[in-house]
Amino acid sequence: MRKAVTWTALAATAATLLSGCGSGLGKGGAAAAAPRQAAAAHGEPPVRRVTFELKGTGSSQVTYVAWDRNATEQVSLPWTKTVDVTFRGAEPRQGVLLALVPGSVYGTGPEHDDKFATPPCVIKVDGKQVAAGGGGSSVRGCEYTLKVTP
Repeated sequence: MRKAVTWTALAATAATLLSGCGSGLGKGGAAAAAPRQAAAAHGEPPVRRVTFELKGTGSSQVTYVAWDRNATEQVSLPWTKTVDVTFRGAEPRQGVLLALVPGSVYGTGPEHDDKFATPPCVIKVDGKQVAAGGGGSSVRGCEYTLKVTP
């Protein structure tokens, strides 16, 4: 099962490296909303707020990918990570890969007691859920291609 998670993470990373031009990501907070709106009003590159979530209890290794930013961390559940994606070049049309690949957690719920299972994951863009997955025996995680919509 660990090999499947590793290969899924590697595939997501490879797809990211092969899928378009660069974008910038930064940490954002509530104060970042106003600059994003102002940037759009002045014809600057569109910015989208991306939130990765893992549900459950315990701890898990997680790999997340959002274009030029990818990382693997050991985290405590539940877990949330928010980043800003700034589109540049051809990205608005081609899209940016977002992926979240959780590792296994021991006994994540009543139906998984005494077993390893993958915690459920969610990807949100500007507060709206765009992908969900994982949970139970699934090692797939979550992925979504983010494009600028008119």
